[in-house]
Amino acid sequence: MTKWEIKEANRYYWIVKGQLIPESWSEKDVCAIYESYFSRIWGNHENQVHAVGFEAAWKRREAEQINNSLKKLQF
Repeated sequence: MTKWEIKEANRYYWIVKGQLIPESWSEKDVCAIYESYFSRIWGNHENQVHAVGFEAAWKRREAEQINNSLKKLQF
């Protein structure tokens, strides 16, 4: 999956469940969310109301991932 698809899967999950996909989930599980939740929210004109807070949560996750990567590189 591309980074964009992973972000979109997380956005769909956020709209439906109100949280990001757990990082422990496999790429296969994330792909399944991407495909199934897309159909679930398709045509739901109110779905963006439930997207509030997603961008901030996604930015926090990205920052955490970068910090964790940098920690692994330190001696």
